[in-house]
Amino acid sequence: MRRLVLLLAIVAALIVTASIASPPKFNGSLDIRHVEVSLPGALAMLQRTAVILSLLFVWLIAAVVVTLMSAREIRYSSVELRASALHCFALGLAAITSFVLTAILFSYFPSVVGVPLLIALAVFAIVAKIYGAIAVFHALGTMIAGARSRDALDRRRWLRGDLAMVVVGVLILGALRLIPVVGTIVWALASIFGVGTALATKFGRREPWFLAWRPAES
Repeated sequence: MRRLVLLLAIVAALIVTASIASPPKFNGSLDIRHVEVSLPGALAMLQRTAVILSLLFVWLIAAVVVTLMSAREIRYSSVELRASALHCFALGLAAITSFVLTAILFSYFPSVVGVPLLIALAVFAIVAKIYGAIAVFHALGTMIAGARSRDALDRRRWLRGDLAMVVVGVLILGALRLIPVVGTIVWALASIFGVGTALATKFGRREPWFLAWRPAES
């Protein structure tokens, strides 16, 4: 049943995208025989859809690779996101704002110092975004397709495990991304949640950001 709902959601997203990107034109009549299809609009819609699908495929590959390498960390971050969504959102919003302000500040430094700092900041922000987005995929997949009990999980042959939850999350957010305007807003919110989750859980490791200094014992 859930697979059917997911398939219908993807089909609906494609239909909405086509209708918004290339709406039909009526020549003063509601008769279907007088409907004109805009060829440039249809081509633009197909090009936009192809670009989005290509990016979603890249996201899918990255999500699979990261999950296979760090499944436990992704799972911990997913649990944190579902347990403290508001905290992760607030932290992510503050972090993204800090990234922007820090980048502006670094741009006023001399190029010898400012450029390496900007590169380091950009790398950290990209890593946090990618890891956080995958944690969001896992959390969304778990909420939609996760087993409600251990017995239900044992009876399953498919849709079990961290990798399956991540793939389900990518497909759901990917279907929403195909909807103009709505998809952009949803993915922007997912980025905020993701960055906040990555920072809140220290990339799933739950370790202090900085080592605590302790005096040597005599």
